[in-house]
Amino acid sequence: MPADEANKWLTKEILTLAVLFLIFLAFFKVVLPLLTGVDSPFTVVTSGSMRPTLEVGDLLIVVGADPYNLKVGDIIVFRVPWSSSLIVHRIIRIDMSMNGPVFYTKGDNNALPDPGFRTSRDIYGKVVLRIPYLGSALELLQSLPAKLAIVGIIAAYLLYEYSKVLGKESTDNEPYELYTTEQDDKWEET
Repeated sequence: MPADEANKWLTKEILTLAVLFLIFLAFFKVVLPLLTGVDSPFTVVTSGSMRPTLEVGDLLIVVGADPYNLKVGDIIVFRVPWSSSLIVHRIIRIDMSMNGPVFYTKGDNNALPDPGFRTSRDIYGKVVLRIPYLGSALELLQSLPAKLAIVGIIAAYLLYEYSKVLGKESTDNEPYELYTTEQDDKWEET
């Protein structure tokens, strides 16, 4: 295979990876939010406040929820003024106000309810699925060393495959000895 064909192959592989990455990105940044009703349907449990129901490192799938359809016992994800992180706790009481439902929450492992109440605007979504421990693995993949390792593995794979393609080129260019039927006749005579 000539070097220009090998370069075409490498370009095709890189473009294929780029297209797959863009499809992956579009799925997670556009399609999933449209399907779930939240910007990011994945949340990782980072504290033990919901033990034994939810453990640190669990991956939670969250969907948007109509506040009027939430009920006592639902596990919700919400914002609070005293933290930049989202909180995952259980609804323990719902009251109706002039502005809609008001939610009181508590972590299953906490002795006391959360201070104050949550309004519809505070609710990010409702937990619909728990995948044990997967959140820890995903958080690890978010680290810089893990990202560099992934890029390194992809680059090593491409280089390895490219070198195989170039290796085929060198064996393809070796001179061939023509084989004729006259050679068969010579073998038979000896």
